[in-house]
Amino acid sequence: MKKSQDWFKSGKAWSLDFKLQLFYADSPDIVSQQGKLVVAEGDKFKLELAGIKFYSDGESMWQHNVEQKQVLIKLVEDLSSSLHPSELLFKYLNCKALSVSEGVFANQKLWVLKLDPSKYKGQFTQMEVWLSQKDFSPVRLFTVDPSGNSSWYNIVNLKVMKNVSVEDFRYKALPGVDEIDMR
Repeated sequence: MKKSQDWFKSGKAWSLDFKLQLFYADSPDIVSQQGKLVVAEGDKFKLELAGIKFYSDGESMWQHNVEQKQVLIKLVEDLSSSLHPSELLFKYLNCKALSVSEGVFANQKLWVLKLDPSKYKGQFTQMEVWLSQKDFSPVRLFTVDPSGNSSWYNIVNLKVMKNVSVEDFRYKALPGVDEIDMR
């Protein structure tokens, strides 16, 4: 875990593409989603999903619904009870590894760390992270929530960013898009 923490300390921000597969406990359906995430310390992130984009500069969060041409603006502190995207990438760093094994994903040998989720009681009952054997960066994250729903996040194109500005995490007004300020 220490080597993975050191990997994160090597940058100011991180950019990645991800593929999410969500398996509901009471359904045979699998929900799949793809997205892009740029994340930095201090609740700063930019998340792009199909039809919706989120921006947070650590103080305000802009939720841009592309199809509805509408942006909701809220204070980040008002969202404190909900998990926001910037947290998921970092959550495993706060957990104790219960076991380490070797696994293979996409023809790549990875370290598989089963984690103690007790720090996130109420959010997760199981957590594991799959780390690159080369640099200890995260490649996959697995979680199970208290309802038994499980999620796999596959991380693609993870890059350490050395230079970022707070402006990189702010929504820039677009013509024809309504802004609703709820701050």
